[in-house]
Amino acid sequence: MSEIENKNNSENESLLSRIESLENRLTHIESRLRIEWVGKKEPAVGPSGIPEEHEEDSTESRIVEYGLAWLGSIVFSFGIVFLMSYLESLGYPVMSVAIAYIAAFMFIPISYFMRKSFPTLVNVLNIVGPILLFYITLRMHFFAEEPLLANQTLVLILMLVVVGFQLYNGIRKNSEFLGSVAIILGIITAILSDSAYIIFSLLTLMALGAALLFHIKLWWKLHIFTLFLVYITHLLWLFGNPSMGHPMGIVESPEHNILFLFAYGIIFSLSILIPTDKLESNTGLISISLWNALGFSFVLLLLMPSFYAETYPMMFSAISLYCLLFAVFLKLKVDRNFAPATYASFGFMAFSIAIYGFTGLPDSYFLLVLQSLLVVTLALWFRSQIIVVANAFLFVSILFLFLFTSESIDLINFSFVFTALVTARILGWQKERLTLKTEIFRNIYLLIASFMILYSLNQAVPSHYVTFSWTATAIGFFLMSILLRNIKYRYLSIFVFVVTGGHLFFVDLGKMDVGYRVIAFLLFAIISIGVSLYYTKRIRKK
Repeated sequence: MSEIENKNNSENESLLSRIESLENRLTHIESRLRIEWVGKKEPAVGPSGIPEEHEEDSTESRIVEYGLAWLGSIVFSFGIVFLMSYLESLGYPVMSVAIAYIAAFMFIPISYFMRKSFPTLVNVLNIVGPILLFYITLRMHFFAEEPLLANQTLVLILMLVVVGFQLYNGIRKNSEFLGSVAIILGIITAILSDSAYIIFSLLTLMALGAALLFHIKLWWKLHIFTLFLVYITHLLWLFGNPSMGHPMGIVESPEHNILFLFAYGIIFSLSILIPTDKLESNTGLISISLWNALGFSFVLLLLMPSFYAETYPMMFSAISLYCLLFAVFLKLKVDRNFAPATYASFGFMAFSIAIYGFTGLPDSYFLLVLQSLLVVTLALWFRSQIIVVANAFLFVSILFLFLFTSESIDLINFSFVFTALVTARILGWQKERLTLKTEIFRNIYLLIASFMILYSLNQAVPSHYVTFSWTATAIGFFLMSILLRNIKYRYLSIFVFVVTGGHLFFVDLGKMDVGYRVIAFLLFAIISIGVSLYYTKRIRKK
């Protein structure tokens, strides 16, 4: 028996060795012929992670599932609306409302019992149901020839109950979209009230609700959406609420709307106080801050000509004070670098408008230029390049406005020169503190200073002394470059020398007296040669 087993084992080993040898040969042949081993082919996978052969069916299923759910719900809602209209036309208004309410309230148990089996349909019903309920409620008074309820206040309260129910539903389901639907219904309620104080009160309530949801649920998209709706609705009131059939035009009475406008702005601005551990990203906060400032400013600028042409300086002073104090508070208490700088910039812009309102043109130019220097000084404390950029834009705008709209005033001319030179020096001295990574703003101020000093001297001194004053300016820039060891002032000196030479040959040559002409030419030649010798000596030292 053992002999047979030994024989079988030897045969098996021989067979295995042959199979192994055969596999090695096949592998060698495949490698020479570059033939890859082909196993069982896996099904191709599409971008969604589903096999391609099933992806088409899955896409079709999703389209049918979502599309028909929406289509069916919308068609059902329109059917209820048509049924209401039909029963009203037959003279059964109470029955029409009762049947419509029963149909709308049926969405609640249907959604509850189908929440696990058909979640897509339930999500659609959670949106369509409250909208249908809201429509049925408003139809009891609005857009009806014979309202079922003559008391508009009662209907508005019932509509707000529906809004509250939808908002509660959105919070309970943690759905920002359902919350947005509630905000839309609340805004519609405000518009339908057609009463200024009800509109303003509901808009304030919507803004406050969105702000609270932002702090609790971090729904920043809802916050921005509400911000747009609030300011747009306020504009709708300003133009007479044409959606309620009124002729479009500015309302006759302001109705203390400015107080509510300030309330919106303050409520939306407080979103910046959300702790950094709850919301690390600044994207939503920056959007809220910018759109709030733009929306508030746009509405206020439309209100000013009609209602606040005499009092707007005080209003912008209040805005400036709030923004600056809020910026200081944010700097001390909130760890968000952009926040204090943003509100400080808005505050300074509002302060500029207030200065213009109190003093008028051209007197306000002098104060506005000095304010620019104050802004740069405060930017050092805020450590913000945002303030520097905003101030540079404002300074250049004021300069162009002055040059093109006002006559030359020596005090204002030289104030531009002084402010530009000091600002450029501060930007160079505290570049790291201001987190500036470029010299462009400093160069802008230096160019403005060089241009304005030539312009100012040309306007201030007698014509036959212009060349002498410009030459003195070039010498001054040259000495500053030596004292401050800054090559930029040497560039300005060379620029002024070139301009002075051109002025000497093309302007002074034909109208100066011979004595002044000789002195001017000799002085300019001596200084030019002296500067040339200085550069020659400097180059040799290197």
